[in-house]
Amino acid sequence: MSETDKKWMARLKRWAVLFGIPLLMLAMGCWQWTRTDAPIDVSAKIAEYKAVVQELEDMEAKAPGRGATVRDSKGREHPIWKVKSDYQRAIAELEGQSLNVTTRNLQPTLAACTIVFSVLALLWSALGVFYQRSMGKKALQSRELLLATFQKGRKLLPTYMVVMVLLLFAAAIPLLVFEMMPILRHRNYSKGDMKFMFVLGGLALFLFYSGGKLLWDVWKASRKPMENEPIDVMGQTISREQAPELWGFVDRVASKTGSGMPDSIVVGLNEGFFVTEHPVKLTSGAMVPQGRVLYLPLPYMAFLNAGEVAAVIGHELGHFIGEDTLYSQRFSPIYSATINHLVAVSGGEQREESWLDFLRRPATLMGEMFLDSFHEAVRYWSRKRELAADAVGASVVSPQAVASSLLRITALEPHVSEALQANWDRGETVEGGVLGHVRQLVASKGMVDPSEHLENRQSHPTDTHPELAVRLDSLGVAISPELLARAMDAQGSRLLQEFGLEQGARPAAGRTFAGSVAPAPVVDVNAALQNELSSAAASNRSAKVAELREISALAQDQTVVYERSLGMVLLFGALAVACLIGAVLIALAKQNWGVTAGVAAAGLACVGFAVLFWRDGQHPALVLQPEGLRLFHAPTLLPWSAIDDFEFNETNHMFTLIMPLEQGVVPPAMGVGKRRAQYQQKKQRIVLMLKGVKKMKTEAFATLMVNYWRAYHARQELQRMGVLV
Repeated sequence: MSETDKKWMARLKRWAVLFGIPLLMLAMGCWQWTRTDAPIDVSAKIAEYKAVVQELEDMEAKAPGRGATVRDSKGREHPIWKVKSDYQRAIAELEGQSLNVTTRNLQPTLAACTIVFSVLALLWSALGVFYQRSMGKKALQSRELLLATFQKGRKLLPTYMVVMVLLLFAAAIPLLVFEMMPILRHRNYSKGDMKFMFVLGGLALFLFYSGGKLLWDVWKASRKPMENEPIDVMGQTISREQAPELWGFVDRVASKTGSGMPDSIVVGLNEGFFVTEHPVKLTSGAMVPQGRVLYLPLPYMAFLNAGEVAAVIGHELGHFIGEDTLYSQRFSPIYSATINHLVAVSGGEQREESWLDFLRRPATLMGEMFLDSFHEAVRYWSRKRELAADAVGASVVSPQAVASSLLRITALEPHVSEALQANWDRGETVEGGVLGHVRQLVASKGMVDPSEHLENRQSHPTDTHPELAVRLDSLGVAISPELLARAMDAQGSRLLQEFGLEQGARPAAGRTFAGSVAPAPVVDVNAALQNELSSAAASNRSAKVAELREISALAQDQTVVYERSLGMVLLFGALAVACLIGAVLIALAKQNWGVTAGVAAAGLACVGFAVLFWRDGQHPALVLQPEGLRLFHAPTLLPWSAIDDFEFNETNHMFTLIMPLEQGVVPPAMGVGKRRAQYQQKKQRIVLMLKGVKKMKTEAFATLMVNYWRAYHARQELQRMGVLV
């Protein structure tokens, strides 16, 4: 399936929800309309009934006594006095505007309300789709229109979602109340009628309450301040006094781009190169002064030469020319505000799944479509701005230098990620910390071939980069053997020492980047950053290990699970006894051997079912072990790592356990029929049908299964972190 086909399929699925749910409500409203009785003209009906009563009285006068009768339309005879009494009671009810009349007259109005609100919801969905698509088209015309359009859309979206939900609630409430009307007309309610009426009334009241709560939640969400969340980095702010060589180098690059200087330079251990005007928070807890911030990662700079670093910094400073960082700063509140409203409409941060999600889904889906459309437009302009920034970097040095930096960063990225991960949660440090670990990995493994990762996008905390292949194509640079050899050269550079960021031999004063005569004393920023990382990592590691140990302790031993089959055995046993006794009685009373044989056969069938269910309960259905799960008579375990998720359902005393499996996993043969277990290959999942779990409630069993699964993955994570389990 092509990408275009996939987009159309996704669009059709969304439309099926947006229009399908209101259409379903409309169909139910129309069905109820066909079941309504015509409204009663009370005055005319009373006059009609009084005329009938007068006629009955005249008939009584001609045939005195209580034995006089009248025939109905089917020819059945009824005493005149009883018929007259029924009509008189009906007249009294009509004169008192009884509940019977009220409910009958109210039904057409309720059905009409469901129809009207469903139609309005359909029109509202169509309006939302039209506006969302026109908004997306406008956003692709310019970044100014993108910002203005989605700012307006952000303000309109909460109202749109609230109106959509309230329209569907307004259609559902009369739909529920309609079904109460026939019950209210009964003279004698059964217990079932009362329960059904209370359920319908309770649901209608709950919808009314939920509508009010929705308005309150959305109002609270709209009151939340739109703030840019700070970007967390493992870094330190470097002043001109600390690293004049570095600042001098950036000065020279900035003068070539004409972009102006950043207000702050932060060097660190995580993330890639980036510039931003977002708030930036350091691991130490300190905030970088507000303004333009240039972030430089030490692990990459240690392997790039001066030309490559100049090209990268030129690219980043190029974002200041087009005010890209300012636009990115304005985009973030749109995302956060929309997410807040989506959470409010979907039921709040602490919500649980319920049947209300069905009525809220069109509204939340429109919010998701708004975000997707916004993201697509932002990505479109981000792509253009990134390619424009590449051109700025090329103007500083050359297109080849930009291409070389892109390829070399791609070749280094897996090693940097591995070193950061090892330092952060495993506590594995080597001499020189993260930077030293990267150097060690490059020395032992070599550089990764970047030509195998041309679809990669370099990481950025706020924006999306185009694929590497697209950026190289825009630069007009092909991957030559020389360029590839440079990208995969394992030799590091001395830039960090020359910039005064790491201790080591300094260049002569006449060859410094800033042209200084007396270089400032070197502050080993790398060592200081590693100390911060080690301290934060130790705290994080300790908390994580404690949490994982607690989870791993949830499942240490084996648990054997049996099906709860006694109830079914007793049921079919009782049916078998009843059938066999019935067969004997029929044989003695009527001597009808055909019926006797049929009833006896049914009894024997019940005996067979009772034996079958008894046998089901004699062998373990599941055996839960720390490493995996044994299913029925399977010869081997199904590892917990093979199970992707769980779904538990209970209906009509049957318990269904659905386990989606990881791709490529084939479960062992379970040795039972499809009535108890199925492996659905197309859906890549196992479905177990159990008659309950012996000596355990359904909720407890579901918790037990999930705990074994979590405990296994916790032990795997502890092993990865190098902790003895």
